[in-house]
Amino acid sequence: MPNAELLTPGGLQELTAALQRATPSSRLLAGGTDLIRSMHQDHWEPDLLIDLSGVRELADVRLDHETLRIGSTTTFAELQAHPLVRRHARSLAEAAAQVGSAQIRNVATVGGNIANASPCADTVTALVALDADVHTIDGSGRSATRPLTEVLTGSGRTSLAPDEAITAVSFAALGGDRRTTFAKIGSRSTVTVARLSIALIVKFDADAGTLSEVRVALGAVGEAAFRDARLEELLEGRLADEESARLFAAGCMDAVRRSIPGRYSLPYKQHAAVGLAYDAWNALGLCDRCEPAWG
Repeated sequence: MPNAELLTPGGLQELTAALQRATPSSRLLAGGTDLIRSMHQDHWEPDLLIDLSGVRELADVRLDHETLRIGSTTTFAELQAHPLVRRHARSLAEAAAQVGSAQIRNVATVGGNIANASPCADTVTALVALDADVHTIDGSGRSATRPLTEVLTGSGRTSLAPDEAITAVSFAALGGDRRTTFAKIGSRSTVTVARLSIALIVKFDADAGTLSEVRVALGAVGEAAFRDARLEELLEGRLADEESARLFAAGCMDAVRRSIPGRYSLPYKQHAAVGLAYDAWNALGLCDRCEPAWG
């Protein structure tokens, strides 16, 4: 990168000043796992790199009343192990634990996962299920908050401006009556990119054995991770039993069909969705273990 200038802000005020110089060819550097790979593979060069690693305010994880706020430079390794994340958003911790290798998890960040906007991004699927908001700051010092689903506009695309940096992501902390999990299928057993992922959150009434406030997000199937309102409504108020597990699996298969009609990968992903849905369902521990009909 002989022509790229590097700025290393040491706080939010210096970051704001750095962002004032950003152009559409500039890039923010956090873990750099996607950025460096893209530069080598696509043979492009930014005019300006802004290194976020020195901005301490971006690395904080805290519980504000009932909202969990996670700084954008929090690494996947930190997400995986952080007690607040494990207690209030276990699906996010599980998603972070399945990203790449240990070396990647030690440097890759949640903000980078969002900004890269890959349809296969594991933590993004979990964050969509959590109804996460994205917090940003721009070169004028203006702070903004908008839903993650509005930031993600397509494969590799976001609504972020060139002079806008993600500072944090936040969502309502899940209480003890919520069950949550994340599951994915990849091409290999380790260091794999998701071919299909599911994040599932339910409120479980243990006395009645019923489900409510169901949230289902799917990733790596379409342009960006998404919630499936049709499937959520189908499960709302149902008993947590084998029939509901079957409906959940069938609904996931239907969601895949609706998301990628005519795609060459559709037959595989429809079939895979059933097995993955049962894996996610069983991980919640709502009832005795259920198996798909072919098992």
